[in-house]
Amino acid sequence: MDYLYSLDFAELIKHSQYTALIIFTIAFLETLLLVGFIFPGSVALIAIGGLIASGTLEMWPTLLWAFLGAVTGDNISFWIGVYFKEPLHHSQLYARHQDAFHKGETFFHQYGTYSVVLGRFVGPIRAVIPTIAGSLGMSGRLFFLVNVLSALVWAPAYILPGYLMGDLYSRLDKYIEIEIGSLLLILTAIIFIAVIIKRSNHPSKKLAYAALILASILSLGLTQIKFPW
Repeated sequence: MDYLYSLDFAELIKHSQYTALIIFTIAFLETLLLVGFIFPGSVALIAIGGLIASGTLEMWPTLLWAFLGAVTGDNISFWIGVYFKEPLHHSQLYARHQDAFHKGETFFHQYGTYSVVLGRFVGPIRAVIPTIAGSLGMSGRLFFLVNVLSALVWAPAYILPGYLMGDLYSRLDKYIEIEIGSLLLILTAIIFIAVIIKRSNHPSKKLAYAALILASILSLGLTQIKFPW
């Protein structure tokens, strides 16, 4: 599946001597305090799954480095909450993201230890739950244990969808001629924009989704899919 090599991201991963560090850093930033709000790590991890399907990356080492990055990001976020509880609550950073912190605190009080696991998959609070757990007095040992166990699920949950999409293409490749590089770029853009819309609280959210669907249909039409028959 050489089509993936036309993508700059694929070239970076394939030829870099720091492939493991790149994967680790993506997962790390996706789970670090507040950075996950602005860093499109989930999109990058899906793309990495596609590179596994293409044979550019190996499955188990990739999952391992994503797992380690996620554990490290959440662990650092947790200890920020432990050691900077008071300064954080009076900081400009807290004031700017007060809604996310309030939702995270409510979520933590409601689900307790389980919030660390569930929070990994809930967009608005994903990047604050570890810090809130630390600031509200959760045991460091307990957090580390739950952090590790939840990361074992988190890494495959974000990487395998991209792998499955790439594997599906390889099976359909005999029947469909398509400019796959363009298609993957379009799909990545669609996912990225959908994530932004989902996180937005704008009143025109439904209209934005409708516009995205229409634009997606038109864009996919321009990839010029040709059926041999």
